[in-house]
Amino acid sequence: MSTWHMDDGMAAAYAVGELPATPAASVEAHLLACARCRALLAAQVPKARLDRVWDEIADTVDAPAPRPVERLLRTLGVPESTARLLGAAASLRLPWLAASAVALFFAALASGETTRWGLLTFLTLAPIVPVAGVAVAFGRDGDPAYEIGLAAPYSMFRLMLMRAAAVLASSSVLALAAGLSLPGGGWTAAAWLLPSLALTSLTLALSSRYDPRRCAVAVTVPWVAAVVATNVRAPDLVMFGSAGQAGYLAVTVVSVVLLAVRRREFS
Repeated sequence: MSTWHMDDGMAAAYAVGELPATPAASVEAHLLACARCRALLAAQVPKARLDRVWDEIADTVDAPAPRPVERLLRTLGVPESTARLLGAAASLRLPWLAASAVALFFAALASGETTRWGLLTFLTLAPIVPVAGVAVAFGRDGDPAYEIGLAAPYSMFRLMLMRAAAVLASSSVLALAAGLSLPGGGWTAAAWLLPSLALTSLTLALSSRYDPRRCAVAVTVPWVAAVVATNVRAPDLVMFGSAGQAGYLAVTVVSVVLLAVRRREFS
C-alpha cells in the first residue's frame, strides 16, 4: 500500500486548478481511497464553492429527463415551467398521441366505403378524441402531477385551460391530417370541428363540479347515441349540416360563459 499523501502546496494547487493534468489525475485517483487527503483538500476549498457544486450535481441528478413533448414545447419557446406542467399530462405524451392518430387514420380509411357509413364513423370519432384527452389532462385521479400542479405558481383554472388548449390543438392537428385523406374532401374534412369544440367545452364546464373523466363519459355517450339514433335506417349527415353546426356553436358559447362564471370552482 502506498504511503504517499498530498502536502499543503499540492492540495492548494489542485483546489484552484493549477496542478498539471498528470499529477491531478493521480491526486483524483488517490483521493478515492484516502480520507486524510480528502480532509486536507476540503480545507483548501471555500464552503460556498462546495455548496454550489453540490447543488448543481443534485439538480442534475434529481431533475427528471424531459419527455419528447416537453422538449418540443421548449423548442417552440414555451417557458420551461409551463412546458413541464403541460408535458406531465398523459394525453400529451407520445403513446396517447400515437394511439389517437392510429384511431383517426383507421376511421379515415373506413370513410373510403361506397356508402356514408365510413364517413359518418370518422365524423363521430374525431370530436371524441380531444374530449378523451381533456378527461385525463387534469384532475386528482387523472393527472400524475396533480400535487405538483397545486404547488406550481399557476391557478388550477389556468393550468386546466392550458392543458385543454394543448390537447385540443394536438388532437385537431391529427384529425385535420386524417381529414385530408377523406375521399372527395370538401366540407366533410372539417365538419367535426364545431362538434369537437362543443363537446370539449361542455366537458370542461361540467368538470367544475365533477370528475373530468365522468364528465367526458357523460358527454360522449349522448353524442354517440344521438348519431346512432339519427342514422338507424340509413347513414345521414344531418347532424353535421348547417343547423347542427349552429347548435354546436351555441353549446360552445354557453359552455365558455359557464367556464368563466365558475372558474373559481377549479381552485
